[in-house]
Amino acid sequence: MKTTDVRVLRAVTAITAGQAVVLTDGTDGDGSLVFAAAAATPQLLHFTIRHTAGYVRVALSSDECKRLDLPPMCHGDSPQCVSVDVRGTGTGISAGDRARTIAALASPHTVATDLQRPGHVAPVRAETGGVLKRRGTAEAAADLAQLAQRGRAAALCEIVSRRSPTGIARGAELVEFAVEHGLAVVSMTELVEYRRRTEPQVVRLAETTLPIWAGDSRVIGFRDVHGDGEHLALIIGTASSGIPVPLHVHVECLAGDVFGSKACHCAGELNAALARMSAQGSGVVVYLRPSGPPRACGLFTPGAAGNPTAESVAWILRNLGVYALKLSDDMPGFGLVLFGAIREHGSQTWAAAG
Repeated sequence: MKTTDVRVLRAVTAITAGQAVVLTDGTDGDGSLVFAAAAATPQLLHFTIRHTAGYVRVALSSDECKRLDLPPMCHGDSPQCVSVDVRGTGTGISAGDRARTIAALASPHTVATDLQRPGHVAPVRAETGGVLKRRGTAEAAADLAQLAQRGRAAALCEIVSRRSPTGIARGAELVEFAVEHGLAVVSMTELVEYRRRTEPQVVRLAETTLPIWAGDSRVIGFRDVHGDGEHLALIIGTASSGIPVPLHVHVECLAGDVFGSKACHCAGELNAALARMSAQGSGVVVYLRPSGPPRACGLFTPGAAGNPTAESVAWILRNLGVYALKLSDDMPGFGLVLFGAIREHGSQTWAAAG
């Protein structure tokens, strides 16, 4: 098992058990204590308040913020919502009062009138899709709670530095803090990588048979789960899971693919791959159309169409049930990255397709 997976799963296990974990923002970034809001207790809040900045927030989905009538604290589309206390608490500031409020925010039985405003706990809206949509602490905290099957509400607060009490702990100090208190440590980068590797990144939309110059081909349409990219898998002949299948990955080029521009090699590479596969009687072309403006060599700035991920290709192949591949040696923009991503998803790879 990958080290990244081990660290994420340790954090998820701890949150499942009602414990806090240390969530970091990279090697030298700051860090927060995070725990499932549904697991809030006075003891856990006391520990959190003692070792953090004390401004405890609760990551909630947009739907929950709407349901509980939690508008943005500032004008505009700020994720920070108006602070609250659950009714029936005392001053609202004690560890016990805040634990009750946090737990109430996590409960599906809480309604808007159960909360009084302003209060001492600050809800923050986490983007749907979590860290794969927006790389933020609130999204990462909500993802961890959801992976732990504790709902999608999570408490979070920045850890204060003991070396410099007026600042926030960073880097190695966060690891030292975690070791001292027996807490799991996980970074946002590790969480992003784990989710990309374990959750499908494309959804299958449509399928048809398309007559093209290279022969009748089975075509399947896909869309990115966390974006607007739309892709095609074109299958020539049969694609068996046990026989190495030639693969060509092509990124959309409006100039070359549609207008036959001679300023690039895009159309030539695609046509050569199709001709080769037609002659061999088998092959798979993954045609990527990333989100954003269309890619057109010689017209739009390179990269303006976005960066199609190798994970999308790997998940498309996995959806097709294709695990044995022969990769073309003329696939632009992927190289060893594509090899690695495909192998991580269980596909075997052979030498170039010829």
